[in-house]
Amino acid sequence: MTGADLRAKAILGLRYAIAGGLTSLVYIVVYNLMVYLGLVRFFSSNLAYGAALLFQYSAHGKFTFGHRETKPGTLWRYLIAVGVGFLIAALISQANTKLYDLPDLAVSAIVMVIVACTNFLFFNFWVYADQTPKPIQGDHGES
Repeated sequence: MTGADLRAKAILGLRYAIAGGLTSLVYIVVYNLMVYLGLVRFFSSNLAYGAALLFQYSAHGKFTFGHRETKPGTLWRYLIAVGVGFLIAALISQANTKLYDLPDLAVSAIVMVIVACTNFLFFNFWVYADQTPKPIQGDHGES
């Protein structure tokens, strides 16, 4: 791996972290604004979660992975990846309740790290990956 490759990976990781941090900020702002305006916390949370997902989809697509336009199937792959992350979070929380009884703050931190790493792998290698077919080795399109 060259120095340029390492630099590119570091920049990708930094962009991923920035977009993720901003996504969390979107959730916090929307949630607190809705609660302040009198909306029930349950609906405030759902609205904030939806706003954060929309922001995250766009931020990672354009900022993190540099897509200028949405490619076919990207949204569905994104929703599947987010669903897997949701299931992982639920399973970790349930396992903690049944087996470990760790403090909620510790479980939240564990979920955050595992889901962020899982999402990065999904986003990098599947959701936002270049989906254009590659020519077969030795096939240069010549007849």
